[in-house]
Order: sequence, then structure tokens, then C-alpha cells
Amino acid sequence: MTKIYGNGFLKDSFESMCRSGRLPHGFIIYGEKGLGKKTAALYMAKTLLCEKGGNVPCNDCRSCRNIDKGIHPDLIFPEQSGKLMTYSVETCRQVSSDSIVAPNNGDRKVYLFADADNIKIPAQNSLLKLIEEPPDFVYFIFTAVSKDSFLPTILSRVVSIGVSPCSDDECAAALALRGYDSGQIQKAMEVFRGNIGMCIQFLEDENLQKIAQLTKKAADSIINRDEYGLLTAFSSDVLKDRNNAAVFLEMFDKVIRDAAVTQIDPEDRCISCCPAEALKLGRRLSAVSAEKIHKATEKAAADYRANVSQTLIMAGLCGEVMDCGR
Repeated sequence: MTKIYGNGFLKDSFESMCRSGRLPHGFIIYGEKGLGKKTAALYMAKTLLCEKGGNVPCNDCRSCRNIDKGIHPDLIFPEQSGKLMTYSVETCRQVSSDSIVAPNNGDRKVYLFADADNIKIPAQNSLLKLIEEPPDFVYFIFTAVSKDSFLPTILSRVVSIGVSPCSDDECAAALALRGYDSGQIQKAMEVFRGNIGMCIQFLEDENLQKIAQLTKKAADSIINRDEYGLLTAFSSDVLKDRNNAAVFLEMFDKVIRDAAVTQIDPEDRCISCCPAEALKLGRRLSAVSAEKIHKATEKAAADYRANVSQTLIMAGLCGEVMDCGR
């Protein structure tokens, strides 16, 4: 059964659209990794395809059960391909051709484009006419970290709804249902708080645990003006894997974000994996320095994507960070 934790605004908004009868044919569900974008998309798809036709899925009819089993013929997941695992122009054209075919069951069909962050402009353009004038029975749901991944012409023709972290109690309940004990739950939530997906990944992925430790070590090194410690963190063997390095830079950037935000409002909710260090860092860095480190981190991430040497990237970032931290 598809269950959404938190995200009351998303559920209320969607249910209100269903009740009003003014249901748009396109949605973009956006937000950071782990917050349940695909779960929300499946919840919406189940509602749209539910045989009882209510404002929420019944989770009991044949349609809902088939979605749970992953065998519903009218819930279609277009194929991703290429090195970036994205949606090609050819795939989008196939969707356009298939969209005129009537549903197999019921009176609706849903195309769910999960993880659509890397969808290229030509592919989006090939979908534009269909999104502008879809058949009455066709619905589209896209999920992405940022809605900025989409063309303004597409954004103007769909409803975009953001997902958000759930409360600590909801997160703990969700993790407990998966069989984690209280110690594991506390450990994960100290790092990722209300992000259920990331808490689960943290508990199951030793690499992510190491990356979180490296992020904390990097923050401590800036606080203590320990250039050697920072370089050691940045040059860890764990980060030789480019995917790990990308995750580390994203997590490090969130620490810098929290450091800047807490200067303005110390009570603001932190989003990084080490809020205590972020608060200390906020007392160490000026707003200008935090902005410079953020831009340097963004550049390092771009250099990784361009296959620049890890040694050069991290040595350069270390130098810039320490200059800003002095």
C-alpha cells in the first residue's frame, strides 16, 4: 500500500483538485532526494486510476492492487537511457504516439517520468504539444529535484508541487515500520532528520555513513582552521568514486548553507547532516565567505561532472575554503 508521510499540503492540494473536478493533466513533483517524490507520484497515479473514483486511492480495487504489484497496464514508466539515464527524444516521441491509444482498463492512463532532472530540451520540446493538448484520458507526472529542470513552456502547463521533510515523529514511525530499532532510528535522524528516504539509505549504505563523517570532519576542520584535516577529508579514498564525491559536495554545501542561514535566524531548521557544526561555522564565517565557499563548491561539482582530476579539484577547493575561513 502506498503511504505518504507528512506532505499535507501536497495531499490536500491534490485531493482538492480531485473534488473540484478541475484536475490538470500534468504534474511536477519536486524536492530533494529521499523526500518521497516517487511515493507521492504513485499515490497520485493510484488515485487517478482507482476504480472507485474517489479523492484518495482505495488500495483495495483491482487497479490499486495491480499498481502495488507493478503490473498495471495503464501506469506507464517511459524508458530512461544513455549515460545520464534520461529520457531521449525517441522515447518522448514514442510516448506521444502511444498516448492516442485508449486505456486498457478504465478510462485513464498515466505516464510517470521519474527522476526527470536530466531531461534535455529537445526531448521536452517533443512532449510540449502533447502536454498542451493531451487526450482527455491521459495524465503526466514528472518527478525531479528541481522544477528548474523544465522549460518555462512546460511549467506553465502543469501544476508543480514541492515535497518537504516530515516531522520527527512521522519519520521515526516510518523507520520503525521497516524494522529498525530505536538506536538505529536515532542515529539516522541525527544526520537526516525528517528525510525518510535518506535515513533508510544511511542505515543501509556504509558509504553514505562514511560520507556523512567526512562532511562533519570538513566542517570541524574549517572551524578549527585545520588545513591538513580539511585536505585529508577532501582527499579520502571514499571520494575517488565520482558518485560518492558528488554526494559529499552536496552534503558539504548544505552545511555552508546552514552556516549562512543560522547567522540570520539561529532557530531556522537546518538541512545539513551536522547542524551543531553548522551553527559553530556560522559564528566563524561571514556571509560573504559562506557565499564564496558555496560558489567554490558548485564549481568543484561541475568539474567532477567534466571529469577533471579529483586531486586537482579537491586541492583547489581546500585552498579556497581555508582562505575564506581565515
